[in-house]
Amino acid sequence: MTRSRRGRADVLGGVTLVGRYRLDRKLGAGAMGEVWHGIDTRLNRDVAVKVFPEHSSVDTRRAARFRAEAQLCGQIQHPGVVVVHDANDDEGRLFFVMEMLDGRDLRAVMDDARNGLPFDRIIRIGIGLADALAAAHAKKVIHRDIKPANIMLLPGDRPKLLDFGIAKVLDAGGATAPIGTPAYTAPEQNEGRPDERSDLYSLGCVLYEMTTGDRPFEGGAMEVLYKHATKQPPRPGDFRGDVPSLLEELILDLLAKKPEDRPQSADEVTTRLRAIHQTDPGPAKATVLLPDDRLLRSGASERLHSDVDEAMARAIDQVLRRSRIDARVADYVRTPQLTRFEVRLGPNVHENAVMALVGEFVRVTGQDGLRALPMRRSTSPLPGVPAIGVEVPHRVPDALGLGDILREAPDAHAQLAGLGRAADGTAVFFEPADTPHLLIGGRGGQVDPLRVIVASFAMRHSPHDLRLVFAAPGSPFATLPHVVRQADGDPLTWAVAEVACRYDDLRAHGCRTTAQLNDRVRETGGPVPAGALGDSDLAHPDVVVVIDEIDDVSPDSVVELTMEGRAVGFHVVARMGRPSEHADVSRVKGYFPARLALPLTSVEESIAVIDRAGAETLRTGTGLFSVHGGQPGQIGLAAISDQEVAAIIGHWIT
Repeated sequence: MTRSRRGRADVLGGVTLVGRYRLDRKLGAGAMGEVWHGIDTRLNRDVAVKVFPEHSSVDTRRAARFRAEAQLCGQIQHPGVVVVHDANDDEGRLFFVMEMLDGRDLRAVMDDARNGLPFDRIIRIGIGLADALAAAHAKKVIHRDIKPANIMLLPGDRPKLLDFGIAKVLDAGGATAPIGTPAYTAPEQNEGRPDERSDLYSLGCVLYEMTTGDRPFEGGAMEVLYKHATKQPPRPGDFRGDVPSLLEELILDLLAKKPEDRPQSADEVTTRLRAIHQTDPGPAKATVLLPDDRLLRSGASERLHSDVDEAMARAIDQVLRRSRIDARVADYVRTPQLTRFEVRLGPNVHENAVMALVGEFVRVTGQDGLRALPMRRSTSPLPGVPAIGVEVPHRVPDALGLGDILREAPDAHAQLAGLGRAADGTAVFFEPADTPHLLIGGRGGQVDPLRVIVASFAMRHSPHDLRLVFAAPGSPFATLPHVVRQADGDPLTWAVAEVACRYDDLRAHGCRTTAQLNDRVRETGGPVPAGALGDSDLAHPDVVVVIDEIDDVSPDSVVELTMEGRAVGFHVVARMGRPSEHADVSRVKGYFPARLALPLTSVEESIAVIDRAGAETLRTGTGLFSVHGGQPGQIGLAAISDQEVAAIIGHWIT
């Protein structure tokens, strides 16, 4: 240790064990030691460290059990069992290091659900627990203390079994001392004869409590043990009339007094829970109507003439007349970013004569950004009439309505989001099917591409087709039904776990992508993977993860999502609001095939986002958009008003 020990356990804060694991705050304590939040200083990651109580160091039997806990967890190696990274001692103090879990234990979740959990959650959690027990039992390890307080729920209701402090490797014919938590203890376990089916009895108690909100039996320790051995609990249906019959039957089978009358393996429990999940039809799907595109009003017309434009046209004409040049302003076109005046030339006038007057045009219009360039084709009905285009940028670009962009989408059902217009007036879209992830550099003020992208998806897709996850505080879209509620609290942790789960589903069904798996489930009528966001029509809908500021989240999670997410329907739209301050910019940006740079403050920031200069010269309301490393093209950015956002949300929540 880097600090001398003292007599009290609460002074471990700040201590570094074996020069590597720095303890900073105590998470909990029990008979077998304290659990601390720590930092693995070598790998710079959060860890949980369980430290053997110093006052028990002379108790060799308890010390051996403490060592055994780390060894048993380490050998199981299953996603449903807490991972042990290291086991060691520091000057005689025993400790082991586990993964740091960000979730809530099932006991705390149950305290907030006095009348039981929703049945889909019960089944989802039950399948995860049974899978974890199957892995432990395959190693001949019985936990002996399955209870809500020893089950951590990660985002997406993915359970992790904790605290193998009294776990045991089964010895043929060997008896053990009665040990465990009375409220969840099987009759034979209390008699010192536990086996794998004892853990299944405890799992039955947990399922019973999740279903009813109550334990099978209440009372003092000895009273509860007596009831477990001799009494039958009330049927779960006595508490809730809508308990699925197959779920009630499974729970009561798990709570059978004789081990031989219970399911004989955790795998059997998993199979039965999956069957319940597959046979429960769930609520009937109503016909879903997408928002009417009239909710998004049209932006300014491209040929809307304004008084300012008329005055500039007259000023340019006056310069031409004073210079005695046979040319005149024949027409002009107003776009959201600029007005282009067409100066049509007489038969004997060379282009250079007009180009030489650019400085005078700047003086009379008061527009420093004015430029002139030959037009490839005049608007004259006569062929071959030469013309010069005099472009005057707007000091404040006209609002480019998102509605106009979306109404030009090439496919009514394609997954895309409107971004804006190119210089030639073509609508520009972000299309995840082609470029699954988009990185936005800078902040656009009132013209916010993140808002526009989310609004596009909410306009074109129902929650059945596409789901949203926000790593963005205070998003105005947080109440949309598209939002994945399981991801609340730690959205990126949930997303990474869901990606891993989807890959498990692909392996189980022999598919390469979720699109293939969805087709197979749809064609065969099931089974739908347990915990899937969708149903037999679309088991795994696409998920768009929206990150408001990439600098505020774990770069490891961003890299994992962007690397692994495409095949399983995950797309990431992230903003890098401060490119010059982002330490991992070069590491992260390579995983984003689509880039959008907003007006930035320096060449260095522009290079950080799109690998070249240019964004430092952009004006408000414009951006540089590139795909797959191609030459960035300047676009005018689409905008959406607060009233339009409210109208979209109102459509979905009313």
